[in-house]
Amino acid sequence: MKKNSHFLVFLFSLMLSISSLIAQQKEDIIYLLDGGQKKGKVLTIGDEIVKFNYTGEELQYELKKSLIEKIVFGNGRVELFKETNTASNVANTTTVQMNSLSGGNKLAIVPFEIASNDQGLTTDVMRREVQQACAEALRSRSLSFQIQDPRTTNATLAKSNINIADIANHTPEELAKLLGVDYIILGVYDIENKGTSSFGSGSATYNDKKKDDKTKGSVYQSNNSYTTTNYDTKVLMTIYDANGRQLFSDSRKPFMGGVDSYKGALKTLSKRIPLK
Repeated sequence: MKKNSHFLVFLFSLMLSISSLIAQQKEDIIYLLDGGQKKGKVLTIGDEIVKFNYTGEELQYELKKSLIEKIVFGNGRVELFKETNTASNVANTTTVQMNSLSGGNKLAIVPFEIASNDQGLTTDVMRREVQQACAEALRSRSLSFQIQDPRTTNATLAKSNINIADIANHTPEELAKLLGVDYIILGVYDIENKGTSSFGSGSATYNDKKKDDKTKGSVYQSNNSYTTTNYDTKVLMTIYDANGRQLFSDSRKPFMGGVDSYKGALKTLSKRIPLK
């Protein structure tokens, strides 16, 4: 009887521990005004930005509070983000417009801005490469939206005497009307050159001409080494409608920050945008 009592106490304690562990592992859920959800761990809530991690990731992301309806934390607490009913209605209306072909479905991607401490990377070629990668990432989703060919976008800008480097001097509304589209994507590719790292080894051998006189010999040097440049990168993608209203904004910081890491980042971001 005494043994059964100890076993029941042990079993009860084990169940409490398991319940506590499960409760600690519950995700925070961010509910967006467009109906989407983001699950993970909320890190901080600022005046305008909410910082969080996705489940299973250590990278930190930012989300504008104006896009959030509420957050349901893992412990059950709920925090609402409804500054005005009007803001919610506008967001819902925007979502309907974006999902309705009758409201216009043409989208253009402007050459991305390159922000880098390595001036050799801030070229028009790099801007167009990221622009093209963004178009390919969106096309891979088989959206109902018509994506304007980047070459058409760039030719239209050139005919209007707008250089790629001067795009930042024009508002999203101006660019959308100039390109004749309903939505426009602007983006920034941030590349920080963190310096170089060298790997490998070297060796030297001595070939003496005389056995007891090394001063007349020759030294042969061989090396097997290479140098690589380290980068820290981040991609920001923002969508505006033809009236200049921001509909979506998110960033992605790849785990491995190579120069071409924007390709994977754009594929991830394209899956999060509220386009159907």
